[in-house]
Amino acid sequence: MPLDPLVFPHLDGGALAQLPVRLTIERQIPRLRFPDGSEVRDSQNCALRYSWLLAYENLNATEWQRFRTFINEASMGARTFSFPDPLGNLLLQSRDLTASPWQTSAGLTVAPFADPLQPEAFILTNSSPAPLTLTQAVPLGGAFTSCFSLRAMWTSAAGLSLSLDTAAVTTTRSFTVGDWRTLHVTHTSSTPAASRLVSITVPPTSQVIVAAPQLELAAQPGAYHATGSASALFSQAWLDQPEFISQSLAPGAHSISLRIVSQRPL
Repeated sequence: MPLDPLVFPHLDGGALAQLPVRLTIERQIPRLRFPDGSEVRDSQNCALRYSWLLAYENLNATEWQRFRTFINEASMGARTFSFPDPLGNLLLQSRDLTASPWQTSAGLTVAPFADPLQPEAFILTNSSPAPLTLTQAVPLGGAFTSCFSLRAMWTSAAGLSLSLDTAAVTTTRSFTVGDWRTLHVTHTSSTPAASRLVSITVPPTSQVIVAAPQLELAAQPGAYHATGSASALFSQAWLDQPEFISQSLAPGAHSISLRIVSQRPL
C-alpha cells in the first residue's frame, strides 16, 4: 500500500517557520567527464536547486514532538515530502487568470485589462443576476495559517468577496468600492486539511479588475511573487543534513535547525 503523504509540521500558532528563513537557489549543470580529464557541460538539462535553512527556537513540548515525529517519518532524510516555500506564492499562473488552474463559474468572463497603474491585470465580468466565482485549488496539506490576497479595483456598489476554504471551513471577507488596493483574507486551519481553495466572488451584473493574486503561509499579505506554470509548492523535497542537533535550554524550550532541499528543471 502507498504511504500516506508526509505533512510538514506546523507551529501552534499556524506558522510553518520562524523568521528569518534563509533560501539559496543554485544553478546545477550536469557535466560529462572524459578519460583525458576534459569535460562537457550539458546546458540542456540544467536544474535549480533550492535550499531552505529553518531555525526553530523555544519550541514547546507539543511542537517539538511534531518535529521529532516528522523527522522519523521522513526516515532521517531518505523519504521525500511536499514542502510549501514559506517565502513564496503557492498559486499557479498568478500572471494569467485565464489559464487552466483557474476555474470560472459559467457566465463569468475573464479577459486581460490594460492599466498603466497595474500590470498583468484582468477584468472579471458578471452579466448574470447571481454572484459568480473564479477559483483555484491548491494541494496544500497542514494546519497552517494561510493568506489569500490580490490587488483590485471596481466601481459597482456591490461588494467584492474573497474566500479561503480549508476542508469544510470557509473564511470570507467582503470589501466595498475602491481604487487599486490590496485585499486579503486569512484562515488558520484547525485540521491538517489536504488542500486550500481560493475564490474571488464577483457581484451580480458588475465588473471587477484584479491582479497579483497570491496564496502564502502568513497572517498578512507579503511582497507579491508572480508565478507561471510552477508555484512555490514543491512536491518533492527532502531533509539534507548529516545529523539533527537539538537543544533544550529549559523544560518546554527546544531548538533545532532543518535544511530542506528540492530542485526543479530550469
